[in-house]
Amino acid sequence: MNPWTWWVTRTERLMDARVLALVRILICTCLALDLLRVLQIGMVDPFYTLYEHGGINAHPDGAARVVDWFGPQGGVYAYWTSLVCFLLAAFGILTRPAMLLGVLAYAQVGHIYSPGDRGIDRITRTVLLVLVFSGAHKRLALGLKALPGMRRDWISAWPMDLLKWLMVMVYLSAGIAKLMQNPNWLGMPDTAIVYRIMTDPMAAHIDPQSVEGLWPLFTFFGWATIVVELSAPILLTRWGRYWSLLALPMHVGIATTMELGMFSYAMMSMHLLLLYPWLLPLLDRIPWLRNAQDPPAGAMIERGRGPEPASPAPSTAPG
Repeated sequence: MNPWTWWVTRTERLMDARVLALVRILICTCLALDLLRVLQIGMVDPFYTLYEHGGINAHPDGAARVVDWFGPQGGVYAYWTSLVCFLLAAFGILTRPAMLLGVLAYAQVGHIYSPGDRGIDRITRTVLLVLVFSGAHKRLALGLKALPGMRRDWISAWPMDLLKWLMVMVYLSAGIAKLMQNPNWLGMPDTAIVYRIMTDPMAAHIDPQSVEGLWPLFTFFGWATIVVELSAPILLTRWGRYWSLLALPMHVGIATTMELGMFSYAMMSMHLLLLYPWLLPLLDRIPWLRNAQDPPAGAMIERGRGPEPASPAPSTAPG
């Protein structure tokens, strides 16, 4: 197969729309809950108002423009716009406009309070920007009740490929950065970096004295972290789902032992892109989540094992 034929075949593949729809729902839910946490602790005005107007950030990013456009409360308006848009996108109401406006407003939130614009914020904004140009809004959306003709059970698979590549870049760059910044990630037990991270008094829940004798365990955690992150290109293969089973425990451990906001939950949400071959059969057991349409005849369908021709199986629509 020549390169052009391979490219056309790959970009014309179709996939089950429920996969990207679930990623949309989970990512937007993570973002909304993270923003609601800011509201819960009463920090909306201090975070998103400039120092000269009573806030705590005296050095906003140069790209912050909402204050110029809307006055001193521009950052607060961007916060509420982001929250509303992410909730709308999660429920599937005006989904694409909500995702696009939410990404733009959330970027301004990050520019206004640049110390709080974490790596995971930028990752999730990129994910949503890709989903804007996908068919993630055509399934599992309340707005389809009013516009049933927009529903599609099979959508283009190229956005999933792009998001998987983003995952590779995130994990691979994290592993390389760890080793370049501190080679002791692969050091002996008395230099276990993970011990210092997981007992950090500012972010962790573990008492350092209670686990002081577990150096070999923390050394293993450090090795395992590097192995998982540097092996991320595996997720681009048909073995990606098995790689996910190694990476997910790392995020579960981070979520249960540390306070890092939505980081682990957002990253775990993206693993649906790898685990869907096991997930979709479970969704098919629920009548209202089943697909009502067969894929087009002759279409190449992505099923997690490489592209395959659509099978002539009968529709699974209820009734």
